[in-house]
Amino acid sequence: MEIEIKIAETEHKSELLQLYKKIAKISDGIIRNENEINEQYISDFLSKSIDKGLILTGTLNGIIVGEIHAYTPDIFAFQHILTDLTIVVDPSHQGKGIGRKLFEHFLKIVTSDLTHIKRIELYTREHNDRNVKFYESLGFINEGRQKDKIFVSKSEFETPLHMAWFRSNLS
Repeated sequence: MEIEIKIAETEHKSELLQLYKKIAKISDGIIRNENEINEQYISDFLSKSIDKGLILTGTLNGIIVGEIHAYTPDIFAFQHILTDLTIVVDPSHQGKGIGRKLFEHFLKIVTSDLTHIKRIELYTREHNDRNVKFYESLGFINEGRQKDKIFVSKSEFETPLHMAWFRSNLS
C-alpha cells in the first residue's frame, strides 16, 4: 500500500507519542531518550509546528508510521527559519523510502507555500553516515560540528553536525 502523507493535527498526539517511544528505544533513533518522550514533549512540538511551522504524518493502512516537523523560533530575527527539524519512521518500516517521501513532501510544501522560509535547520550525529548522506541528498549542507555536545553517559559524548537547507531562490 502507498504511504499517505497529511498535515498532522492535535488529535494525532497519542499516536505520535507511541511512535516516538518506539524510536527512542533504538540506537541512533533520536537524540532524546525514552524518559523524555512524554505527552508534554509531543504536545509542545505539535502545537509549535501547527502554529509556526509544518508537521506531516505518513500513514500506512490508517496507522502513522512516520512524521516530520519543524517550526519557526519566537525570535523576530529568525522568522525566516524552520528549526529543530525532526523526522522519525517506525523501526519496522525503515528502509522503505518513507522518510524520503515525507521529507520531499515537506520541502515541496515549504518551497511552494511557505515562501517566507529561507532556511531549514537540523542536527544529526556525526558518526551516522547514512543520515548525513540522506540529508545531503536532499540539499542540506554541513555547517559544522559541535564536539561532544550530546551527553550519552558520564564518560561518553557524541558530536552532532549542524546541517541546513537553503531556498535556492533567495529573492
